[in-house]
Amino acid sequence: MIFTIALRNLARHKVKTVLTATAITVSVAVYIFISSWLGGMAVESRRNIVNYDMSAAKLQTKLYFEMKDEKPSYESFTNWQQYRDALDKEGYNSTPRFVFSGMLFSNYGSAPMTFNAVDVDGERKVLHYVDYVEFGRYPQSGTFEIAVGMMAAEKLRVGIPTRPRRMELEEFIDHVAQNEDNRLFINSLYETAAAPTGFFTVTPKDTADGNERMILKRSASSAELNKLWDLLAATDRNNVRINAVIDVLDDGVVRHINQLVDAVVVGVINSPDPVPNGNTAYIPMDALQDDAGMRLEGAVTELLIRKQGVAYTDLPSADESAAAITAALKRAGTVPDSLGVFFWLDYMSDYLGYEAMQTGAPQVIAFLLLFLSFLGISNTVLLAILERTKEISMMRALGMTDRQLITAYMTEAGILGFVGSVFGMILGCAINYPMVKYGWDLSEMADSLGGGIGFRLTSVLRSAWNIPLVFGAGISATLVAAVMAYFPTKRAVKMPITDGLKFD
Repeated sequence: MIFTIALRNLARHKVKTVLTATAITVSVAVYIFISSWLGGMAVESRRNIVNYDMSAAKLQTKLYFEMKDEKPSYESFTNWQQYRDALDKEGYNSTPRFVFSGMLFSNYGSAPMTFNAVDVDGERKVLHYVDYVEFGRYPQSGTFEIAVGMMAAEKLRVGIPTRPRRMELEEFIDHVAQNEDNRLFINSLYETAAAPTGFFTVTPKDTADGNERMILKRSASSAELNKLWDLLAATDRNNVRINAVIDVLDDGVVRHINQLVDAVVVGVINSPDPVPNGNTAYIPMDALQDDAGMRLEGAVTELLIRKQGVAYTDLPSADESAAAITAALKRAGTVPDSLGVFFWLDYMSDYLGYEAMQTGAPQVIAFLLLFLSFLGISNTVLLAILERTKEISMMRALGMTDRQLITAYMTEAGILGFVGSVFGMILGCAINYPMVKYGWDLSEMADSLGGGIGFRLTSVLRSAWNIPLVFGAGISATLVAAVMAYFPTKRAVKMPITDGLKFD
């Protein structure tokens, strides 16, 4: 009987029923979309950190980890091959690195850099940024070749310029082109920056002095870019010099050794993660071992580790935890107390705090929108009940108890919440589906903001499905709608029947 009364009340007030259910539908859909979007940004950022920058874990000295922000090159270790072999037997890929800071000089400027001396073959097995050399190629073992991030390349004016001013482009053409055909060819690859074409696209306006912004055409083919790089390689534009200080621990005393190394840029990296695209450089480790390089003498600062056969989309599992990797190393032999395995989360605690802040604020806003929506729904229910005060009093006079009346109106509101929630879940999933499948290309927005948008991603943003959240939002909306009807109904049934029958 109570359920029938609730349905009849909804049918009698069709306009209010439709408007209230629509409000719930929109609120639930928006909450699902925003939460899924933010969740996707967080998941994609974490994947980028692991796949392009950190790997799952690092083996390094415990003192290095304590001073990791300073990159103390004297806290290195040798005999890393034995640990690499042991990890390989236990089902892990690993690659050595020697990380140091310094300055990189070109013919056009300088920039502070983080240098990664790498094992070329090992990097390909553990990290995926190697596949994102946009111009040129990755360095070859045993050479003084270097790959730099896109932002560093733009600052140093090495490699192919992507967003030059007109005067800079003319200077570049004068330096690279050897004949008129080459000039025409290079000019054909650039166009004047047009007006915004997307909601977040930001492009500079033309300047009055003719020094407008030019952009490399996205339609330029790989063959055309390779030809341009070959023209570029024949000049000295890509010649650079590394200036770095290597700290050596000698009888407890740290000695600073200044080294200058000439190199040539052979590739520019533009990966989905902003860190390899920034002031970061990669150079073969085997070329830096002696006095002609950085005097590494077989030492490394870290061994990057990832489980063999893991899917590209998988975040590190328990098998890749510091405890699991440490146990694997101990099974294969003794590990010195000076060394430790550090999980990627140990390194990224600061970023994760920033990520929580960035995702938390919009989620709070989405929740407040949902809450405000239900305040409006509560007001609608209150007005509906006040309008039916005389009706409530009549039903009480006919013998319905207060509990039955409260249950009837809560059921009515609950049905409204349920219907709105179901349609909200359907709508939320429908608008979220394209974001999950196709994503949103943020590359132009990232370029205009200097290579990033705050999160660790620069290109396509995809939402992530969160099934518990979808059903949780629907269930919560149904329950909240039902609870919202309790208080105004409770107030109505407290009124004496005689007063309620006279209520207008």
